Amino acid sequence: MKRRLDKLRAVPHLFAKGMVLWCVICGTAASAYAMRILSRTGHDPATLLGVILAFYGGELLLMCLKTVLNEKSKPKNIDLLTKTDDFVNGQ
Repeated sequence: MKRRLDKLRAVPHLFAKGMVLWCVICGTAASAYAMRILSRTGHDPATLLGVILAFYGGELLLMCLKTVLNEKSKPKNIDLLTKTDDFVNGQ
């Protein structure tokens, strides 16, 4: 059991991967249910489908923004000199 837990902890961004999978599954299920409503009743389920997909799309957008704006993921700004900089500076 401990080994399995260690393997799960070793997977980078496991929660994000699980959340993306969950949102895709729920969006697919909502689309299938909307098609079922359309085929059985003839009513247009566009509003229901729009609200459900907007909710899960918003979740994915927030997670994407969190990843992009995360301070840890930004590379450190190290001032490294290149060969052309050495030549221009006369070193």
